[in-house]
Amino acid sequence: MGLFKDTPPSEHPDYTQLRFMAAGSPSWWKQNRHKVLAVGGLLVGFWLAGHHDAAPDTGVPAATCNTVR
Repeated sequence: MGLFKDTPPSEHPDYTQLRFMAAGSPSWWKQNRHKVLAVGGLLVGFWLAGHHDAAPDTGVPAATCNTVR
C-alpha cells in the first residue's frame, strides 16, 4: 500500500522474486525416532527388571503365623 491513499500499492523490489518452496522429506531419524526410542526404552526396562531382586535375602527365615492350639 502506498504512503498516501491516492497512490496505488506497488510491489517491493526486493521481494518480487520470492517463490514458495515445498518442504523436503524428513530424514530417517525424524521418521523413525519414536520407534527407536520405544525399542530402547523397552530394552532398558527389561535390563532393569532383570537386575531387580523381589526381596532382599537377609539370611533369616520369615516369621510364620502358624500357631499350635
